[in-house]
Amino acid sequence: MSLLDDVSIVITPNGYKAGELYAVVPEPSEGSEEVTDGNFPSPNTSWSLSGWEILGNLAKNSVDGAGNNLYQGSVTSVNQLFKVVITTTITAGSVKVMLGGGTGGYNEIGEATSTGTFTYYGTSFGTDNRILLQTGTGSVIGSVQLSNISVKEYTSADMDVTRATAGTRVDENGLVNYAEILGGELVTNGDFATDTDWSKASGWSISGGTANANTTAYRTLAQNIPIILGKKYKVVYDVVSYTSGSVSMTIGANSGILRNAVGTYTEIIEYNNFYSSSGVRSGGVGFVGSIDNVSVKEVTRDNVPRIDYTGGGCPHILSEPQRTNLVTYSSDFSQWNNNQLTIEPNAIISPDGTLNASKITPTTTSSVHLISTSGSTTMAMSIYAKSNGYHRFRFNSGSSGNGYASFDLNAGTVISSGGTYYTSSSIDSVGNGWYRCTLVLTSGVASVTTLAIEDDSGNVSFTGDGTSAIYIWGGQSEVGSYPTSYIPTSGSTVTRNQDIFTRDGIGSLINDSEGVLFVEMAALSDDLTDRRISLNDGSNANEIIIGYSRFTGNIIGEVFSGGSIQNSNWAANGVTQTNNNKFALSWGGGTMKFYLNGLQTNIETGITSPVGLNNLEFSLGNDTLNMFGKVKQLQVYTTALTDTQLAALTS
Repeated sequence: MSLLDDVSIVITPNGYKAGELYAVVPEPSEGSEEVTDGNFPSPNTSWSLSGWEILGNLAKNSVDGAGNNLYQGSVTSVNQLFKVVITTTITAGSVKVMLGGGTGGYNEIGEATSTGTFTYYGTSFGTDNRILLQTGTGSVIGSVQLSNISVKEYTSADMDVTRATAGTRVDENGLVNYAEILGGELVTNGDFATDTDWSKASGWSISGGTANANTTAYRTLAQNIPIILGKKYKVVYDVVSYTSGSVSMTIGANSGILRNAVGTYTEIIEYNNFYSSSGVRSGGVGFVGSIDNVSVKEVTRDNVPRIDYTGGGCPHILSEPQRTNLVTYSSDFSQWNNNQLTIEPNAIISPDGTLNASKITPTTTSSVHLISTSGSTTMAMSIYAKSNGYHRFRFNSGSSGNGYASFDLNAGTVISSGGTYYTSSSIDSVGNGWYRCTLVLTSGVASVTTLAIEDDSGNVSFTGDGTSAIYIWGGQSEVGSYPTSYIPTSGSTVTRNQDIFTRDGIGSLINDSEGVLFVEMAALSDDLTDRRISLNDGSNANEIIIGYSRFTGNIIGEVFSGGSIQNSNWAANGVTQTNNNKFALSWGGGTMKFYLNGLQTNIETGITSPVGLNNLEFSLGNDTLNMFGKVKQLQVYTTALTDTQLAALTS
């Protein structure tokens, strides 16, 4: 018998697509139809209308503008996932699809802006349990028509990911970038292959495959594109030549950052300020230079799971705590305090794959050659660095006496470290000669992130030759006992929210009386905190738990039934939590077994199985003790596997 005969849930990075974590098995199931008169027969009393009418098997808006509502109650239920399918004919404006209402409000799960059949998935928020269709901006009488709508409860084991901010990861090509979902290209002729599609103000011209500016004031190069209020857009462009002035990109009336150097620039601009000729514009403030390769795509970065390839090889699901980068200019080192260094921006390709890393070169003055930046109290500092003549530098906070580490960028080693507040340091290759170098301190020392170049003998005070340098990118300073993934900043501190992984309403995929919870993962750090993954009933009363203990080297495996813990011993001890390990907890027939990397580490009898298990979470059932780690796979089985199977599963 194959192990897969009894597996009910498999969560793996290989099941990742378009920003979702898919369960490999089983096939999702759909409930019965929840909507009455979804094909809009007339006369009709099933639907409530405000600014809508139903005629001839069509629901259509009868009033101009946004906010006209068509709804039906007692359709959904709070916190349950639903599949909504609508068929539309839209000639202007849009229709928004919302679930819920009342206490808890509505959850907008989609917006149709064109004719077709569209499918949306979402959880109902509010206690009114409605399905609501609402006209969007630009709608005029009769421009939004619905011929059919279907709402069905949807059950699958796909993980819901909540993180109300963007987050970076290392992708399959080894590049540090945001986890994101991109729409299609919105710009036509962004490579300026022809002198078409763009409106050129005085001073702009298109020739030789670039857009060229010779302006003395604010002059624009513009193109109307189909953008939507409230959406965010990823704008990428090259400044291929620069003489003077500055240039920026604008979406609607919202402008990006002014640029005044050659380079490839990427930024996210939200269209939240209506402009009569909504589109992309390149505004030159006395700009003399050329741009190329303008790209605009709708982007989603919030709540997108991060599939991380740090270290190469197999990917893992990255789950991290909330952190704030206290360095306000993470890669613009001209904004840092500078002592006897020249700084050249956009000197080399950085670990994110674009030309935005800086070169810092010691002057020929005999001195300490350093840059520094101040912030709040911190414990973890990190930066990406690469040798270019000089191959040693020192990281410290305020002074070496507070805590320091010296790194060799040729050998990829930490040469020396120490200081009153010193805890740990590391250097990790990220490819192409780049290393991420980290220094972790105990709390109590002020955050003065200092990078000082050392000569070949390790001296920080020396006379530079004027040409030898090192490259740097991605500075970070954060409160925590270990560094986390890179958080870019450009003028202010930036916070990345914690990752929350949950899946509720999957009781049909879990067998209360017996089963196996299997996880392959590594902790981010042995940081003396409790972290858990659980199958639960939405509380702490009934749970199957695997996790890391706050006691170094200990692994938790627990069964709770009716609010009482059923086992009494550690699942395993002497484990290196930051190593990749395979854990399996089996329950059923009054027995609990725990396996670690092919070996049984605990068995207990007299176990009462939990009841009402219907949730899977990277935390306990009360949403505490979140799991922060690198999860390579997770499986749930509906039978208590044999010892041979458990050993094979965890080997």
